[in-house]
Amino acid sequence: MEERLALYTKLKAEHDALIAERAAKDSRTIKVTLPDGKVVEAESWKTTPYQVACGISQGLADNTVIAKVNNNVWDLDRPLEDDCSLELLKFDDEEAQAVYWHSSAHILGEAMEKVYGGCLCYGPPIENGFYYDMFLENNEGVSSNDFPCLENLCKKIIKEKQPFERLEIKKETLLEMFKYNKFKCRILNEKVTTPTTTVYRCGPLIDLCRGPHVRHTGKIKALKIHKSEYRKRGFQEVVTPNIYNSKLWQTSGHWQHYSENMFSFEVEKEIFALKPMNCPGHCLMFDHRPRSWRELPLRMADFGVLHRNELSGALTGLTRVRRFQQDDAHIFCSMDQIEEEIKGCLDFLRAVYDVFGFTFKLNLSTRPEKFLGDPEVWNQAEKQLENSLNEFGEKWILNPGDGAFYGPKIDIQIKDAIGRYHQCATIQLDFQLPIRFNLTFHEQNTALIHRPVIIHRAILGSVERMIAILTENYGGKWPLWLSSNQVMVVPVGPTCEDYAQKEFHNSGFMADVDLDPGCTLNKKIRNAQLAQYNFILVVGEKEKTSNTVNVRTRDNKVHGERSVEECIERLKQLRASKSRNAEEEF
Repeated sequence: MEERLALYTKLKAEHDALIAERAAKDSRTIKVTLPDGKVVEAESWKTTPYQVACGISQGLADNTVIAKVNNNVWDLDRPLEDDCSLELLKFDDEEAQAVYWHSSAHILGEAMEKVYGGCLCYGPPIENGFYYDMFLENNEGVSSNDFPCLENLCKKIIKEKQPFERLEIKKETLLEMFKYNKFKCRILNEKVTTPTTTVYRCGPLIDLCRGPHVRHTGKIKALKIHKSEYRKRGFQEVVTPNIYNSKLWQTSGHWQHYSENMFSFEVEKEIFALKPMNCPGHCLMFDHRPRSWRELPLRMADFGVLHRNELSGALTGLTRVRRFQQDDAHIFCSMDQIEEEIKGCLDFLRAVYDVFGFTFKLNLSTRPEKFLGDPEVWNQAEKQLENSLNEFGEKWILNPGDGAFYGPKIDIQIKDAIGRYHQCATIQLDFQLPIRFNLTFHEQNTALIHRPVIIHRAILGSVERMIAILTENYGGKWPLWLSSNQVMVVPVGPTCEDYAQKEFHNSGFMADVDLDPGCTLNKKIRNAQLAQYNFILVVGEKEKTSNTVNVRTRDNKVHGERSVEECIERLKQLRASKSRNAEEEF
């Protein structure tokens, strides 16, 4: 990566000098025609589309994603070369969206290189999003537990407003630049048929790319990484509207029983409401076409925003809020699939809670006195829930008559570090929503239709509530694998600052360097400890000469001098193992 950056820096300096020379010698007045027919004057090889936009209004310049010059998409900071037509595209334009998502992919690629150090392959925009492929040696995998680290790193990249730089380079030079990456070399050899092609840089990432891109990474407002753990477990992530007509809530029954807790308003003499839950929307998605038995179980996961009009007196920090998100999911299955699906839910639940170090207790709540549906159907479902819990192997308690009127449920309470129990996860069977929405599927080898069962399932529950529980559980001392402040590098003096930054910038951790000239060494160490950095790495002339670091923790445990390579390798092991006490185990 360092060789790649060094070569790029050399070529970019040469390119910039040539452009400056061309601007000085060949620049002339050109005419730029806007979509409304207006013509503005500019200087070739100097004036950029962004500058033209600023000349119209700063608001227009700020809201423009990408330019279109002579009907070709064009970087906003790339100088215009001759008389041309110019369009300024905002996000509502499909080409602008593609550019936006493509730039987002580069941000993810930069984060992935830093965290995994593998070989990036393809990172294209797709409809409403993007992805980036990466090849990792030794069959290493990517876990959804890495996502918080990746997302935090992406946020940092966005905050830094790294400019996207375009550079045209000869094909043979690019083969040298990317010699470490067989995938990029294959693209160059098989796809690039011209003597030169372009790369784009943001931060340390340099990538083969035709472009164009947004001006800088700060133009990307948010980035959320897809939860592939859900895909591995057979879920499809769906996105549903935030607002529905009240008729939907009347169909589901929520309007009759829950409307006081919903934010509602009138639009064109119709009443609409912000959704307080996702299940009715998922029922619409299930019902939008005929369903076959082959499609079941159909698992939908939705991480959308929910709103509930809680009483002001009930609001408490992050644990009870009016706007929140859930790791919400609904499984549409047949009666005979309930047991296996519940086993899958419980297994997923244990996998998540084990990572956080939570223990939990389980309660099976069965048919209440006032219930809807066929008692025999209830009996069959409750038996399957019981079988699933027995096979799960954890102790559980029977709560007779404590189920919801529309189906039995499993209540899960997690135990935090000080022994308090919290209700977060839910596994709830529902026989009534399929009836209210008239949901059906076709039986195998017959024309008969059957009604599915819905399993409502959340593991974290409210993400905000879970963050509050985790914050209290860890007492603000986040474990290394989950921490946003993993490593602080503290140089003893100015002569060590380059060494501090060079060695740890690409280490794959959430690492910062304290370069404050107004602080003493002890003050810097104390500041890092108060900010709960898991590890503080002190580097002086001795460490610089021997390529080492002096390791201590936020609790002031001194581990002493270690080589940079050994230190990074040990930190990676502790992170990968999800160690809850990495500072002691180092």
